[in-house]
Amino acid sequence: MSAFSFNLIDRPWISCVELSGRRRTLGLHEVLSRAHELRGIELQSPLAETALFRVLLAAVHRIVEGPKGTGEWRALYQATKLPGGRIDAYFEKWSHRFDLFSKEEPFYQTPGLAIRDAKGAEAPAVIAGIMLERASGNNKTIFDHSMDEDRGCLSPEEAVLALIAAQMYSLRGLNKKTTNLFGYQESFSDSVMVGGIFAALQGQSLFESLLLNLLLYTDNLPIHSSRDDCPVWERHDHGETGVRTPRGYLDYLTCKCRHILLVPEPGLDGPCIRHVHIAQGEAFQDVDNPGFIKRKNKEGKWLPVQMQPARLVWRDSISLFSFDTGKREGDRRPDAFRLVGDIALRRIVALPSKYRCCTYGLANDQANPLAWRKETLNIPTALLSDPDLVACLREAMDLSEKAHTILRNAIRTYMDKYLPRNSRDVTEKLNATGASRLFWDRLESHFNAFLLEIENQDKALVAWERNIERAALEAFEACLKQRYADSAKKFRAWTEAHGQLVARLATLSKTLSRKGG
Repeated sequence: MSAFSFNLIDRPWISCVELSGRRRTLGLHEVLSRAHELRGIELQSPLAETALFRVLLAAVHRIVEGPKGTGEWRALYQATKLPGGRIDAYFEKWSHRFDLFSKEEPFYQTPGLAIRDAKGAEAPAVIAGIMLERASGNNKTIFDHSMDEDRGCLSPEEAVLALIAAQMYSLRGLNKKTTNLFGYQESFSDSVMVGGIFAALQGQSLFESLLLNLLLYTDNLPIHSSRDDCPVWERHDHGETGVRTPRGYLDYLTCKCRHILLVPEPGLDGPCIRHVHIAQGEAFQDVDNPGFIKRKNKEGKWLPVQMQPARLVWRDSISLFSFDTGKREGDRRPDAFRLVGDIALRRIVALPSKYRCCTYGLANDQANPLAWRKETLNIPTALLSDPDLVACLREAMDLSEKAHTILRNAIRTYMDKYLPRNSRDVTEKLNATGASRLFWDRLESHFNAFLLEIENQDKALVAWERNIERAALEAFEACLKQRYADSAKKFRAWTEAHGQLVARLATLSKTLSRKGG
C-alpha cells in the first residue's frame, strides 16, 4: 500500500462557483451531487477546465447508464438534478480507482511505470514535463521563466489537474527515454484534444451544462462503442502505447494519451509531487471528435478548425452554428449543438431563451505551445434550430470579411503610393501596420451585441454594418496616422487610400439597404 492517499471522490480539489457567486473547492461526489447548486467549475487553466469537464461527462454517462435516447435525456433534464442514489452507488463501487496515490490502481495513471537511465536506475522527469504552462527541457519559456531544477512541488490538488490536462493536451515531440513497461520510446504524439477547438454549451448551473453536453450514447452514437466501453478508471488493463481504435465514446472522453505515474514525497502540509514517470500512451488520431468545430476545406473535406493566436473563435461562428435542415452531412456542428437544436426544434423540453457558448483551444507551432484560450459567447437558443437566424449570421460574417478586405486593399493602395516603385515589401509593411488585428479586436464586443439582437434580424444587421464601417475607419486611421504626417507624398497617399476606403465601405451599406436593412 502507498504511504500516501488522496481520494478524489471526497477530498476537495475542484474549484467551483455556487449560484450565489461564492467560491468553493469540492470533491467529485459533492460536485456531481450539488451540480444543480453550482454555477460551474472555474479553473486557472482553460485546458484543465475542459479536460476535467470531459471527465465529468464520462462519469455522468456511466452513472445514468445513458442516455440512450431523447426520452431518457428529457427525464434526466426534467429531474433538475443528477440522481443522488446512483452517484452514491457508483462512487462506492469504484472508490478504490479514484485514489491519486494508490499503489495498485492510481487514478488515471499506470502503476509500476518507471523511466530508466542507462544503468537501469529509476530516473523520473520533473513534474513540469507534463505542464504546458511551465518551462521544461526544450519547451519555450513563453509563460514561465524558471528552470527545471527550480520547479518545487505540486500539491495533490494541483497535480491531479496537471495529470488530467496532460492526458488530453500533451504535445508531440522527442522522448528518447527507456521505460520498464514499454521499452525505448523515440517520440510522443499529440493528445486527442490538441488538434482542434472544443465547443460546449453552458447553462445557468453545472447540472444544465452537463446535460446540454451529455450526448445520446448508443452503440453507434456519438461514435461506435463496443460492449466493453468504459472510462479509463474502470478498465482492467493499464493500456497500450501507439495508435488504436477507442473502445467507444467513454474510452475516448477519458483517453489515456500518456502513461504517467506521479512520484509523491513528504511535504510540509502533506504529500507533494516534484517528479513523474511518463511514456507515450494510446493515440486516437483518426476519430472525428464530436466536440470540435469543423470547417470544409477547398477539397470539400471537413477538418477541425485550428486555434490561431491572433484569430478569435467568434470569426468562425459559421462553422459553429451553420447547418442544413434535415441533412446530417451538411450539419457538422459540434454534436451538443445538434442535440440541443433538435430538442429545441421538437420542443422536447422547454429551454431557456439564451445560453453561453464556450470554446477552448491550444495553438502550437511544431509542438511549441503558443497560446491557449477560453472564449465565451452569449447566444439565443433559437440560433441552434432556426435556419433563418443562421442565414442572418452568415450575412453578418460575410459583411465583416468584405470590410476587412476593403480595409487591407486601402492600406495596400497607401503603401503602393508612398513606397518606391516595384517595392517588394508592400505586403510585409501592410501586415506590420496591425490594422487587421485592431479591426477584429474592435468588432469583438459589437459581435456579442449582434448575437443578442439577432432574432430582430434587420435591426441587428444595420447596427452590425455601422459598427463594421466604424471599426474599419478607426483601424485605418489609428494604424496609418503617424505614417503620413511628414511629407506631401505620404499625405497624398493617405488621401487617396482614405477616399477609396470610404467609397468602398459605402457599397456595403447600399447592398444592405437593397436587402431591406
